[in-house]
Amino acid sequence: MSIVVEKTPQVDESITETQEVQEETVQEVETEAAGNVEAEAEQTEHEIPQKYAGKSIQEVIEMHQNVEQAFGKQGAEVGEQRKLIQSLLEAQNKQTTIEEPQEEAVSFEDAFYSDPANAVNSAIENHPDVLKAKEERVLSAQQQRLGVLEKAYPDWEKRVADKSFQDWVGKSKIRTEMFRKADTEYNPDYAIELFNTYDKINMIDKTKEVQKQEKEKSKKALRKTVSETRSTTSVGGKKMYRRADLINLQVTDPRRYESLADEIQLAYQEGRVK
Repeated sequence: MSIVVEKTPQVDESITETQEVQEETVQEVETEAAGNVEAEAEQTEHEIPQKYAGKSIQEVIEMHQNVEQAFGKQGAEVGEQRKLIQSLLEAQNKQTTIEEPQEEAVSFEDAFYSDPANAVNSAIENHPDVLKAKEERVLSAQQQRLGVLEKAYPDWEKRVADKSFQDWVGKSKIRTEMFRKADTEYNPDYAIELFNTYDKINMIDKTKEVQKQEKEKSKKALRKTVSETRSTTSVGGKKMYRRADLINLQVTDPRRYESLADEIQLAYQEGRVK
């Protein structure tokens, strides 16, 4: 008689144990996955900064606007400062371009080797004694020109200081330019020409005044002579003259006397002068 061993229950038991292990593993995996998800969720959440804590949305917006305004003001100030700096840089650049760079002095030896003749001439011209001699020649020339002016017009300083002369010069651009050259260039010709012209103009004015006065005197003398002549007798229908009247006419009105010279001489010859 054979013994039959039933193995089915063992298989069922092993299957059951395997299922339990699998279920536990799945639970562990799910638990671990859930933990990872929660950790990731916690990491993705943003923490609220302390300055915004307890603030409403309106307050946060106002804070943000204030910050933007401050940034805008700072940006404007920075822009203005940049403009000022740019202006300063441009001014410095212009000044740098205007100022001519100073050339380094070339030694006599270097200049002599490159151009002996020019180096020697330059050394002679720039020698202190030569420069002093040039200045003395300039001063001497100025003194000579001034001497010419003083010879022609010894009172030239008094003339220049005369207010009427200054006004007369200032009324003409040409005369003003002549005066400038006479002063700055020590040119006596311009000064003498100005003085001559000024004197001629004044002389003409004075001559006109003298002529006017003489004309008045002549009229008076002529009226007096005519009146006195009319009172004299006549010889053969010709006028008689008084010697005193003719002498007075010659003194007071020489021109009138000269115009009547032939008549007066004839009167002397005919005995009509008493």
